[in-house]
Amino acid sequence: MATITSIANKLACGANATANLGKLGCLSLFGTPEHILALRKGTSIPAATVFNIAYLKPLIQAGTITPIIDASSFEDVSSEDSYSTNSAGVKRLNLKGLPEFKFMYEEGNEFYRQLENLRSYKEYDFIFGDEEGNWMLATNSDGTFSGFAAGHATAEQKKFKVQGGDSESKALVIQLLDRLQLDQNYTILHKDQLDFIPSEVPAVNGCHIELTVPSNTDTTLVCTVHLSSDHTTVVTGFDTTEFVVTVDGVTATVSNVAESPDGTYTLTLPAVATGEVIVIDTYHGATNSNVADPASAGVLFRATAVETQTVIV
Repeated sequence: MATITSIANKLACGANATANLGKLGCLSLFGTPEHILALRKGTSIPAATVFNIAYLKPLIQAGTITPIIDASSFEDVSSEDSYSTNSAGVKRLNLKGLPEFKFMYEEGNEFYRQLENLRSYKEYDFIFGDEEGNWMLATNSDGTFSGFAAGHATAEQKKFKVQGGDSESKALVIQLLDRLQLDQNYTILHKDQLDFIPSEVPAVNGCHIELTVPSNTDTTLVCTVHLSSDHTTVVTGFDTTEFVVTVDGVTATVSNVAESPDGTYTLTLPAVATGEVIVIDTYHGATNSNVADPASAGVLFRATAVETQTVIV
């Protein structure tokens, strides 16, 4: 690192302004953005990372990454660069416009409600994926990778269906704050170097747990689990590792889970008593999160609200 005295008042003055603009070799191209990975602000991806589902899934379960896959349309709404013009008519770049993107979704009202949870300012960095399965990441000076630093992420007002016209939809608009990241400090992970496609990235599905009111001395709890999107489709495959139960705030040991019929679970635990408050939620022990991964099949579930019941006589 140069000392202050050796760099004070010194300008590159074009010394580093050369550009390698030859056209040999294959073109590195990025298509239309359709997929988003929202990373908690400041999340860094080490250079030695193998970028695959095994890497992404635990971070998704921990809430570090939120995948939003398959936008129905994309619109670039970035602001234009602005120029000043002097009295001689000479123009000079005055302000670089900031990138801003609109992703439109046609995915139903539970999806639209959950999209509101991403409404934020400077809380996320974003990685973008295109329709071919390529991913674009920001590069950092320390050799690590990250998402592109964002300012506002705004879930816009839902648009109702117009008869004979557009479908019901909702848009997510994201403005990036660092123009240099998108102009120069980025890299592309091309699909032919990856072992997964965007549709395989596991998004978290909301589910609703309904607990039958237990009675005094009961040693079992019975609950049903349905998807929050329709409250009809049953969620199957949960076992002892997918539930966490507390009794008056103390975690109870669930020794067995039996499923019959599909989506209806009987949990065995120590006897409960009249007046005790039972709370049941989804759980995943390996990541200590409330995002369950039944049978490690890569389909993730999280209860939209914990279920609470009080033991009766």
